[in-house]
Amino acid sequence: MSEKTENVSSFVLLEREAGFPQWVAEYQRAATNSLVVAHAPGETDQELYARVRRRLAESSAELRSAIIACSSSVEPSLLSTREHVCRELLAAMGERGELVLAHNVHGGEESKHAIFELAGSLCEGLSGTSRVVRVRFSNGRPESGIMPSVPAGSDSERHRVAAAAAAEL
Repeated sequence: MSEKTENVSSFVLLEREAGFPQWVAEYQRAATNSLVVAHAPGETDQELYARVRRRLAESSAELRSAIIACSSSVEPSLLSTREHVCRELLAAMGERGELVLAHNVHGGEESKHAIFELAGSLCEGLSGTSRVVRVRFSNGRPESGIMPSVPAGSDSERHRVAAAAAAEL
């Protein structure tokens, strides 16, 4: 995905109550066109699937990456819709592309299992192509990589170290 062209797109689907993965921009930078579909309040799973199909049909760009931000729900209707959407996305990619199933690292074990099961099922039909399916868990940390930490030692020790460092300047 290092080449950025006018005819390449990425697709992001946010399932109901799923968080937006902070790393999505990594994929969107590789494509000038980006389609984002969010599961609307009150929208049925079947309506979501129809909307995804409509958006894919409207796009003339080549789909190279797709990210499904998965919710923790394991409702059969949602799991079925997720699988249908993933298969549509893989078919839209042709012979080359990447599908990422994203989930929160703190999500339930049952939902994680469902995601891995789907990934395995989707991979079965990919031999002989350059399409891949990945599972990626996010922990919700800030994108910058700078994390607040608790310094060792007491408050007075921290102040003494800070004062000594300032004096050296």
